[in-house]
Formats: sequence, structure tokens, C-alpha cells
Amino acid sequence: MHRPPAVLALAPTDPTSANGVAADAVTLASMGVYPLCVVSEVCLRDTAQVEARVALECDLVVDQARMVLEDVPVAAIKLTLPGSVEMVAALAELMSDYTDVPLVLEVPGLFHDDDEPEDAHLAAALELLLPQTSVLVVDTAAARRLLAAGLDEDEGDLDGTEMAAVLCGVGTGFVLILGAPGAGQQVVHVLHGPSGVVQRDVFEHADTPALGFGASVAAALAAAMALGRDESVAVKEALQYAHQADARRLRMGMGLPVPDRMFWARSAEPAA
Repeated sequence: MHRPPAVLALAPTDPTSANGVAADAVTLASMGVYPLCVVSEVCLRDTAQVEARVALECDLVVDQARMVLEDVPVAAIKLTLPGSVEMVAALAELMSDYTDVPLVLEVPGLFHDDDEPEDAHLAAALELLLPQTSVLVVDTAAARRLLAAGLDEDEGDLDGTEMAAVLCGVGTGFVLILGAPGAGQQVVHVLHGPSGVVQRDVFEHADTPALGFGASVAAALAAAMALGRDESVAVKEALQYAHQADARRLRMGMGLPVPDRMFWARSAEPAA
């Protein structure tokens, strides 16, 4: 019996399916791997705004993840950074038992929460999760906020390459900085490794970006790594998928558009 590689996705729920476990499941399946999805928190939002992130009980999340990991051989793990220190610590302890499995950590587009202004969960992630991460997927703004939360660096003076070097220095294998501005309508994504810049991938920039681009990249990257691609090739495949989904974005609500992660199944126009 054929058994495709499996990827465990630990992420919030998102009723828009732009991010979270629903988005990860579609991306992973589209890339040819089997999705195993565990909910880490509940996101209250629509396509226009985020109202709240509600963490689940840590033991419940970890116990469910362990049940799946002990049942199904997992070829990669895709983790969306949770919003609480307690959940970061609990998932970091879980990850420490599976150090032989590649871990892709997505830091989503961050928003300021009046209940947690000090970004303590980011500082915890720097200490506990990043040293276990194979590839960190982050945009420039979130990378800057990560550094401000937990490192004695003057992050305001660092460019993307310098921030990535610092993040690699805490033990992260590779850092993929999304969305560095390029010439004209181009957007540049830069992959950094322990020895510096590995590659730059240039794409056309969408005039109206869709929600969930980083989630598409991170899940597709985890899938490609589960299929045996090295980091460089996996990043290229993930970016190609994410940009195609973004280019076919759908206007499902009154806010921002969402990626069409099933674009490959809707490529043909209906017959007249």
C-alpha cells in the first residue's frame, strides 16, 4: 500500500482558511504529502482584522501531538509560533524529543496585543524554539520584532542580512526572510545559512497581497523537505507554490483576498 510522507502541522484555527491548520492542510496535500493537523490556539478573525488569539490548554495540545507522532512516521513538522510563553515552552519540550525531524517554524505577521505588549512569547521562542529550528520563515518586520524581544541588539540599525545572521547565531539552521523590496514590481526573498546568504529568489510583487503568504511558504517548505529536497531546492519550490497561490488570490470576503491554494485544480476555464 502506498504511503506518502506525512507532515505534522501545529497551528491555530483560522475561520478564513487564510492561515492556520486549514491552510496548512490544503498546502501540504497540494504538495503531495499527507497532512496531520493539531490545533494550538483559536484565532478569532475575519478577512479584515484579527480580534483575538485564544490559547488552548498546553497539555491537551501536546498530548494530541504526541499521540499522532507515536502513531504515524512524520517526515517534517511545520509549527506556527504560538502567542503564549506557556505554549512556546510546552511545544519546545515536545520538539526536543524529535530532533531528527526537520522543523519549519513560521512567525506569522505579528500584531500588537494590548494584553501582551512585551512580546514575551517571542523572547521564549528565541531561547527555546529557534535553536531547534531547521528553517525559520519570517518577514523583515517580524524578524526585527523577534530581535527586539529577546536579544541585546540595536535591531533598528540592522538590515535583513544582518538580522538573519543574528538569528542563525542562536542556533537556527536557515532563515528565510520574506519580502525584501526589490527593483520596480519585484519582491526578493533571501535564504540565509550559517555561512551567510545562500540564495535570493525574485518574483513579481502582487499589487494587493493576499493574507497567509507566509503560511503558504512555510507549509510548502515543510512538504518539500518531507519529500527529500534540500533546503535550497525546498525553498524554491515553496516560493513558487506560494506565489502562484497568491497570484490566483480569491476575494472571498470584504477584507483582504486569500490565496487560492487549490489553483492547480482550477486552472481550466469552464466550457462555454
